[in-house]
Formats: sequence, C-alpha cells, structure tokens
Amino acid sequence: MFQELSRRCFAAAYDAINGPAERAGLRERRRSLLAQAAGVTIEIGAGTGLNLPYYPAAVTRLVLVEPDPHMRRRLRAHAERLGRTTEILDARAERLPFPDSVFDTAVVTFALCSVPQEQSALAEIARVLRPGGELLFLEHVRSTDPKVAAKQDKRPFPYPLIGCHPNRATLDAIEASPLTVESVLHGEVPKVPRVESPMIVGSARRPVPTA
Repeated sequence: MFQELSRRCFAAAYDAINGPAERAGLRERRRSLLAQAAGVTIEIGAGTGLNLPYYPAAVTRLVLVEPDPHMRRRLRAHAERLGRTTEILDARAERLPFPDSVFDTAVVTFALCSVPQEQSALAEIARVLRPGGELLFLEHVRSTDPKVAAKQDKRPFPYPLIGCHPNRATLDAIEASPLTVESVLHGEVPKVPRVESPMIVGSARRPVPTA
C-alpha cells in the first residue's frame, strides 16, 4: 500500500521535481538529442512525457513504453494536450512486445537507472532495432569522483523508494551490449543533488551484419 502511494505521489510530482533542471538547460539537451530521431521510434520508460515536445517530424511512428500506470496516465494526457499521435504501451524494457528489427530509433532518458536488469534491457533494445538502427541515450551515471560514487552506492532516500540506482556505470553497460557507441558527451544534470548529477548523452547503433 505504501509503495503504491509512493508511486502515485512520485508521478504527480515528477514534472515539478524536474522543472528546475529542465529550465536550467536539460530541455535543450533533450531537444538536441531527439532531433536525431527518425522513422519508426520507440521510447523506453517514457514517464510523463517530458520528451514529447522534441520529437521531430522525421519520426513517422512513435511508440511510448511505460510500465507505471500513474506515469502512463499522465503520459497519455500530455500526448493529447500536444495533439501528438502516439502508441502508449504497458511493458517493461526487459521484455518488449515487438518482433525483431522493427524500429529505426530507440530512446532512453533517465530510464536505465531504474530498470531491474539493465543489461537485459539493452539486449532487448538492440533486438528490436533494425540493423543500422540507433539508440539515443541521456542518463545519469556513476561518478568518477570516489567520494560522490561512495554516496551513490549508499542510495540515500528517496532513491530506493523510486527504484533509482544512481551509481550504475551505464556507459560501460551500453558498451558491453550488442550496440556500438558512436558518440558520448559527459556532463552534469543541473539543479539536482550531486549523487544524480553525473550525466552522459550520446548515441549507439546496432551493427549491420557484414557479408
């Protein structure tokens, strides 16, 4: 009961919590990253839809996957307000309900920190991308500062409550997946606690098989 109430409250407060970071430059990071999306596109862990305004016209079909019902309700309302045609699904990153090689672009933003099995999620993303398809990622990651990393490892409140693991070495996980990293920039999420400020933004691609 407590966890259910926590998820409901987190979904209700999510946009307000992220507001300072978005206004301080994070929304421009989203805009720049998502400008690269094209064709049939899937976003994993779409949350309340903070990325929705930034998908370009080059995206011909947009599928949004979000397992939390409270987030999903707000996501659907956000898409309706924007007049954006989307397909919104209840599914988990580790088991995407799609055949192989159907998407041109996949998007994850601040989602790989909360999936139960990060490597399985990345393998699924690679599976549903067509050969040559691209993953666009924006994630907070484990700090290179040992003192900050030690605090991340302790997962202080409220991170366990919301299922977030701010200490994940997500770039290493992407590099160990079937995807090939093509670009990555390191930075910091503005206006957030140090334990979640280290950030990466970049792209990876599913390799095209050689003859």
